[in-house]
Amino acid sequence: MSREARVAKNEVLFREVNERIRELAPGDGPTEFLCECGDAGCVEPVLLSPGQYEEVRRDPARFFVRPGHEVPDIEDVVEEAGGFLVVAKREGTPADIAEENDPRS
Repeated sequence: MSREARVAKNEVLFREVNERIRELAPGDGPTEFLCECGDAGCVEPVLLSPGQYEEVRRDPARFFVRPGHEVPDIEDVVEEAGGFLVVAKREGTPADIAEENDPRS
């Protein structure tokens, strides 16, 4: 498996975990999610409001990561928010894996 595919699959796994966290999160306050970076060992929290979370989820190729956890040769930073970055997978294998494994499609 290529490095690009491995990183994308790790990010997809974190997104699936975060979908479960969102389902179980009480109320409309900020919630701690897991960083969706490509490092399988990362368990750093990212605090997002429900609105911020849903905004990222509108595009299956977008993920949220802690600053410094982006992978510049695979993804582009498309937004900087309080305490996290939104990254978009580049066309090709990373974007294809993200879109094929989107739990909302």
